Amino acid sequence: MPEEREFQLPGLTLAAREWGNRNGRPVIFLHGWLDNAGSFDRLVPLLENCHSLAVDSAGHGLSTNRSADSTYNIWQEVGDIVHIADQMGWEQFILAGHSRGANVATLIAGTFPERVNKLVLIEGGVATIGNTEDAPENLAQSFRDRVKLAQRSGRIFADRDEAIAGRRDGWSMLSEEAAEILAARSLRQVKEGFQWQFDQRLKGKSEFLLTHDQLRAFVSRVSVPVLLFLAQDSPIQSMPFFEDIISGFTHLEKVVVPGGHHLHLEGAQTLIAERIEAFFAP
Repeated sequence: MPEEREFQLPGLTLAAREWGNRNGRPVIFLHGWLDNAGSFDRLVPLLENCHSLAVDSAGHGLSTNRSADSTYNIWQEVGDIVHIADQMGWEQFILAGHSRGANVATLIAGTFPERVNKLVLIEGGVATIGNTEDAPENLAQSFRDRVKLAQRSGRIFADRDEAIAGRRDGWSMLSEEAAEILAARSLRQVKEGFQWQFDQRLKGKSEFLLTHDQLRAFVSRVSVPVLLFLAQDSPIQSMPFFEDIISGFTHLEKVVVPGGHHLHLEGAQTLIAERIEAFFAP
């Protein structure tokens, strides 16, 4: 059974689930946008000889929100995860991420290449690309979003079944069983009903988006092996410049797996675990 952990960072408390062989390979798992560490509840127990840590990103799950004057730029999580690795005493570690978490993992591996042994990307790895000429309006929209979203607390559902259905059919469709797994860390009962708990500011635009050249620069610094899982029904491959960006990885193995965006949580976890175990082997 996993153990709940908390990590004290400057201005933040980040929650995590820790399990596996404490003498095994250190692996940090990063979930997707508006998900939580429960996203890996089906995959991680299948990985042998791993010391696994699945983190609730700031504003998600059981972790605290960023300060009132902050936003949620993707690169802020680079420092968060390095802080956690330092507290774990992990000078080097493996990174595994899903969707937005995979995008963060790529940035970490490019920023601190000496810290990351291997990289596993599930339905992600390339952050949304911005254009230089759009930067002024993008910054203005980020400010407007921060002011607007700071006043919101999120939709309240009349009962739990309605809340689960709302997540099942919501921003990234997934099965009801998968929604139940995520609900364990994010669904709260409030006075008026049930509410998914995440910082509404996560829905706002980032202050700046990395450009194509900047992303290529991060990827070019990743010299370790990279294992990329894409779903047959993936929305990721159609992203502009996705194939061009990932072609910059020096050692890339790409695997297409039946399923949708949350394939690691919806039936493909055994196949993914088998490929990861082979990838981790010396």
